[in-house]
Amino acid sequence: MEIIRSNFKSNLHKVYQAIEEADFFAIDGEFSGISDGPSVSALTNGFDTPEERYQKLKKKERYIVISKVDEEERKRREQQKHAKEQEELNDAVGFSRVIHAIANSGKLVIGHNMLLDVMHTVHQFYCPLPADLSEFKEMTTCVFPRLLDTKLMASTQPFKDIINNTSLAELEKRLKETPFNPPKVESAEGFPSYDTASEQLHEAGYDAYITGLCFISMANYLGSFLSPPKIHVSARSKLIEPFFNKLFLMRVVDIPYLNLEGPDLQPKRDHVLHVTFPKEWKTSDLYQLFSAFGNIQISWIDDTSAFVSLSQPEQVKIAVNTSKYAESYRIQTYAEYMGRKQEEKQIKRKWTEDSWKEADSKRLNPQCIPYTLQNHYYRNNSFTAPSTVGKRNLSPSQEEAGLEDGVSGEISDTELEQTDSCAEPLSEGRKKAKKLKRMKKELSPAGSISKNSPATLFEVPDTW
Repeated sequence: MEIIRSNFKSNLHKVYQAIEEADFFAIDGEFSGISDGPSVSALTNGFDTPEERYQKLKKKERYIVISKVDEEERKRREQQKHAKEQEELNDAVGFSRVIHAIANSGKLVIGHNMLLDVMHTVHQFYCPLPADLSEFKEMTTCVFPRLLDTKLMASTQPFKDIINNTSLAELEKRLKETPFNPPKVESAEGFPSYDTASEQLHEAGYDAYITGLCFISMANYLGSFLSPPKIHVSARSKLIEPFFNKLFLMRVVDIPYLNLEGPDLQPKRDHVLHVTFPKEWKTSDLYQLFSAFGNIQISWIDDTSAFVSLSQPEQVKIAVNTSKYAESYRIQTYAEYMGRKQEEKQIKRKWTEDSWKEADSKRLNPQCIPYTLQNHYYRNNSFTAPSTVGKRNLSPSQEEAGLEDGVSGEISDTELEQTDSCAEPLSEGRKKAKKLKRMKKELSPAGSISKNSPATLFEVPDTW
């Protein structure tokens, strides 16, 4: 059934019922259609770190067009803008109920190359994206305890060797063939269904639908490795746990995924150089500069810099030495480049922290929040403005969802009770956080795997 603005409220109960009955959810926001501003491919680089990729996607801004208008026209445009914003706000608040219901269910949420989908969902329906990747990870796992990216799943053993193309359309076709067994889908009476024989690619509902089909086929294939084999593998099976909460990273050479539940991979990049050069240079100029070093790989950063990876790490020192006396270009190792960036980041962070400390001392009311709570809250919620003390503003149903880990064991119930007007939202948020953590523990997947089973085949590798 198609749920749109005109019939959303009248059918919301059906949506809730479907969420209650579902084994898992497949999502697709079709955010590849966002074209304002620089494209994602133009922003990204083959040697991005997960932190850099997150920051680039987070800062993707739309262009602002400025034009001169008279006073009457300006007022008219402001009224139109206000009306449109109010309409969008009403729609967003309405649909947020669905997102919150999915989050509260604790069930598996599936997507294909879903990092942007997750970022936009968190931003639109919970709160602005946090400044740091670590905070984004914490918030995302509180909102969606279990995520699975079918593009990463298809790129990993045991699928990697038998699936050549992991684009959604090609993956769906491949999973209809041997050794896979596609699921048979029956639609409820009176409801239209998607027909995979006539593709409707890049329509969000259809893409989510075939993403779900792909997941079922791949999950069932894992069951063939068990003894005895299982024809059906549920979304709660331990067989698919290795793929949880790892989101595919597009166009990164040596880091395949963003790990939401731990540190990201840190591959050796001792064969990579950072090169700065005049704006007039082209790819051919870089190939000519490194012609003596055999095969190279170039990943442009901007108009005046790029990463160049050499075939042999021992060639790096020679290449750096050749640029010592060059006037038009400069070569440094990847480690030197990242070291300088880290130094600049620390200087900037120190300046920012000093500024916030000064602002906090002026704005905070010490009568409202105990000193220990103030210190803890700001240390762990640096993206939250001082004016929002006592609230992390995730959502009506997930408020303060990420607060428990830091508060538990350090702030007593007595201290919370002493916060007067601030006690209620913090206490309520703490309860909701505990409830969410408890729910995550209770969601222990059905089925078990023996120590000698082929489950090790399904480990997402630490190196790529």
